[in-house]
Amino acid sequence: MILAALCIVQWDIMTINIQKQNEEDLRKMVATSVFDGYFEEQAWNKLAHEGVDKLALDPLVVAAVINTELVALCIANEKKLLEELNTLLHRFTDSDKKLDKKEREDAMQYVCKSRPGYLKGLNYQVADRYINEFCKANRVKVKVGIFAWEIPK
Repeated sequence: MILAALCIVQWDIMTINIQKQNEEDLRKMVATSVFDGYFEEQAWNKLAHEGVDKLALDPLVVAAVINTELVALCIANEKKLLEELNTLLHRFTDSDKKLDKKEREDAMQYVCKSRPGYLKGLNYQVADRYINEFCKANRVKVKVGIFAWEIPK
């Protein structure tokens, strides 16, 4: 009985050590995947799949490791910035389903400017494309002309 308990404890310790090593490997993968102070959403998703599939880590652990490593390296995280942009757009448009020029510019400026300690913010083309997709998906009208409002095409 005591021998079985010792084996279980030893197995748990080995599992924890393997998981810590896999987390460290994922941190190294993040550091080597970063170019030019900006980490694209596509690269984030690819790394997350590798962390789950190859390193057998829990998806929540993978997300936490990637995000904390990007913060530690002061790298602009496109995925996180797009989530912030989505939150802002909902705040601006949920009540009236309209996005005026000032609201659009405010949202773009907030996520696209570099933050203290970071070299870059969200790429302008990515933000612009996301805003258009958001407006289409949520049937949000944008101002065209002086008095006209329409959903982007």
